Amino acid sequence: AELVSSKSGGNPFFIVQFLKSIVENRMLEFSINEKRWMWDCDVIDMKMISDEVAQLLTTRFNQLPLPLIQTVKIVSCFGSQVEESMLGLLNLGADVLRMAINEGLMEKAGPIYQFTHDLIQQTI
Repeated sequence: AELVSSKSGGNPFFIVQFLKSIVENRMLEFSINEKRWMWDCDVIDMKMISDEVAQLLTTRFNQLPLPLIQTVKIVSCFGSQVEESMLGLLNLGADVLRMAINEGLMEKAGPIYQFTHDLIQQTI
């Protein structure tokens, strides 16, 4: 917890992104045999995970499917929020927008799509 706090500055959004990163890089895994989560704080601390959250997000974005990256870049040009009707005019697929929601990049509230954090919109 102390390591996660120091890497994320205690920001809940950054904590989630940091944890996703260490899981994706297999530095945090659930052991079925031992029935618990396994990690090595020294390995996590020494791993080249930038303290800059923007760099962490950029690295994560680069691992996403290209259609998702392209769609999120287009949406980011409209600001932190965009109307669903506008996205329909741009012919952006609902499946890719769902993928953005599932990845935690965006959320939908009624007819509005918005980034889950300003830093996502600024980083992409």
